[in-house]
Amino acid sequence: MNRTSIPGPAGELSVLTTGDPAAKALPILFAHPINLQAACWAEVVGPLDRFCVLPDLRGHGRSEPLGPFGVEHWAADLLAALDHFAIPRAHVIGGSLGGALSVYLAATHPDRVASIVSVGGALAIEGDGLDAAVEAFRTLGPRRVFEDNLPEMSLAPGAPAEVVERMLDLSNPNDAETVSAIWAATTSSDVREHAPAVQCPATVITGAFDRTCTPEQAREMADALGVGLVTMPGVGHLPMLEAPQALAELLSAHLDRE
Repeated sequence: MNRTSIPGPAGELSVLTTGDPAAKALPILFAHPINLQAACWAEVVGPLDRFCVLPDLRGHGRSEPLGPFGVEHWAADLLAALDHFAIPRAHVIGGSLGGALSVYLAATHPDRVASIVSVGGALAIEGDGLDAAVEAFRTLGPRRVFEDNLPEMSLAPGAPAEVVERMLDLSNPNDAETVSAIWAATTSSDVREHAPAVQCPATVITGAFDRTCTPEQAREMADALGVGLVTMPGVGHLPMLEAPQALAELLSAHLDRE
C-alpha cells in the first residue's frame, strides 16, 4: 500500500491507498474502527481488486491529533479523502463506528455513496463509565488501557496471540487527552435518525462474539436499513483482523451484487 498526506478539515490526514485509481470499477472508501488505524484493513483490501482509499481519521494513526471529534467531523475527513483523489462516488465500508459513519454519509451525501457495508457496527454506541475510562487513560496511559481491555472486549475468546499483538500495534498511538476526547465522542454517537434516509444497497456484518457492538445492535441496524444480517461465526468485534479472508469474501459478494 502507498501512504500519502492530504489536507483535511482539521489538519493533515494520512491516507493509505491500494489498487489502480484508473480502474473502471467504483473505488472503495474504508472507515476504520475508532482507536485503531487504517492499516487494520491491510489483509482485506488485496482480494477486492479495486482502488481502495483508507484514511487515518483525525486523532488516529499518523493523521493530525486535532479535534473536534464526532460522526460529522470524521465523515468530513472521509469526504476530504474522496475529494483529494477526485472520486465522485464510492462504496463505503466501515468497521465499528465506521459502520455508523457509512450510514451517516449515505444519508447526508447520497450522491457520493454507491453502497455501504457495516462491519461490527451499530447505529448508536453507548458507553458507561466515561469518567472512569478517562481517568484510566490519564493515569495508566492509552496503551496500557488498551492492553488490559481490548483483547477481551474486541476479540473472540481464544484469539491467537499474533492477532492480539497486531491489534495492539494498530491501536491509537496518541496521548491520553486525545484518546479520551475520541472515546467521549464515540460513546455519544447516534445516527439512528439518519438510517431511514439511506437509499443505497447495504450489507450489515456482525461477529457472533462481538461484545462491543453486539449482534443485537447489528440487527437493529439491519432492520433500520431493511436488509438481512450476516453473522460471522467464531469472530468478535474486529473481523478485519480476526478473519480477514472470510471478510474479504463477504465484501466481494456484496460488491458483485452492485
